[in-house]
Amino acid sequence: MSRFSIRVSAIALSLFGLASYANAGDLEVQVTGISQIKGDVFVSLFNQKNQWLKKAVVGQKSTVDKGKLVLKFIDLPEGEYAISAYHDLNSNGALDTNPIGIPKEPYGFSNDAAGNFGPPSFDDAKIKVEGKLTTTTLRLN
Repeated sequence: MSRFSIRVSAIALSLFGLASYANAGDLEVQVTGISQIKGDVFVSLFNQKNQWLKKAVVGQKSTVDKGKLVLKFIDLPEGEYAISAYHDLNSNGALDTNPIGIPKEPYGFSNDAAGNFGPPSFDDAKIKVEGKLTTTTLRLN
């Protein structure tokens, strides 16, 4: 392989790498409404309507040590995301519900979306991630 083709290959790879991150952004999720300083908060991102509340694209868990929490998701592809979160007060790794499925622990959705007799729709909760940094606030109920 000649030096010229090696340089062209290196330049092409560099440009490809830059192009793959050109449409990536960071998402900062500020979680408020934390009433008890114990347990963990789980935040999940969904980018497909048919996977809403079934299969998250990415998620994070953070131990609660104050009344507000900020989680950052790095290098997300630009697009629409809906966010769900819950405060796992007893640190059992699950959102506890009563016998008919109503959550017993605090929870919330992006846009502070609320559903009627169930969770909100993906469309009600979706936000747009674009540019270098998108910030959103989610309040736990």
